[in-house]
Amino acid sequence: MKLILILFFSINLFSSGNMNVEPQTPGLKVGHLAPELILPQTDGKTFTLSEVKKKVVIVFYRGSWCPYCVKQLNQIQKELIPKLENTQLIAISVDRPMIAKKLKDKFKYSFQVLSDPKATSLKNFKIANKLDDTLVKKYKNSYKIDVESDSGETHHLVAHPAVFIISADKKVVFADIHINYKQRTKIAHILKALKD
Repeated sequence: MKLILILFFSINLFSSGNMNVEPQTPGLKVGHLAPELILPQTDGKTFTLSEVKKKVVIVFYRGSWCPYCVKQLNQIQKELIPKLENTQLIAISVDRPMIAKKLKDKFKYSFQVLSDPKATSLKNFKIANKLDDTLVKKYKNSYKIDVESDSGETHHLVAHPAVFIISADKKVVFADIHINYKQRTKIAHILKALKD
């Protein structure tokens, strides 16, 4: 009987400890207050989140060099923007304003594309992802993708692809973050969250 009790308590001790705790996913959680955003737009003006008096959809993408990002942004322009009502959408990456403008002009995006080379917003929204130095070199040498040149920085930070919806009173009401950069938030999920 003693042996059974010891085994029972041992199993409970291990099962309730940190051994079974999954690593916490990054990103601000629903219900949190959104941090302030003050970032340059491609038109030379400054976007300030606290000045927007309606819902804001924030799309964090890795950079204009990322084909998965461009595909997502093109889909947003085609399928989401026409359905937005009383909502502003912005896209953010660490690309310098010049690089962001080139992307916006090329695909004629009607939403603002913001630049955050210092990755401040990525850190504040807890979706900053540091690329391995070896990978940065491979990107440059094998694919002609110069992450440092595009951002003007050497921190090698890019965003985990993420979509946040911020309410008019600046609360996070939807958060979808992807560790796998090939996966993206579905348009249908954004539209549903905007209706809720």
